[in-house]
Amino acid sequence: MTSNAPLHDQLDIVIPTIRNLDFLEQWRDFFQPYHIIVIQDGDPKRKVEIPEGFDYELYNRDDIERILGDKAWCISFKDSACRCFGYMVSKKKYIYTIDDDCFVANKPTGERINALEQHIKNLLTPSTPDFFQHTVR
Repeated sequence: MTSNAPLHDQLDIVIPTIRNLDFLEQWRDFFQPYHIIVIQDGDPKRKVEIPEGFDYELYNRDDIERILGDKAWCISFKDSACRCFGYMVSKKKYIYTIDDDCFVANKPTGERINALEQHIKNLLTPSTPDFFQHTVR
């Protein structure tokens, strides 16, 4: 898929989750150009529902144990630290992570705020050794 979204081919979105990802519908316009890595916490037999149209990989505890073997203990669960596995399997230069209970904020005018886009702009804005821009505007 060709996209004009900034860093679309260099950025993965990592989401740890214990629930269905219906919340992604709110983020669709902002996240759809990007690859998403979902790390399912909890019972690996439970099927996590992900809305259609997203490019994603889904991993659960069984996958982590299969891939890491006797080192799987280093990925803790039941505390959203399972996202670390998503960092490990990503092959992209940048990783944006978001929890499954984060929703799109609105300006006082009602306009939706694209936090991902603002984060990317900050990453691409040169900084000096005395100041690093990491705030959302």
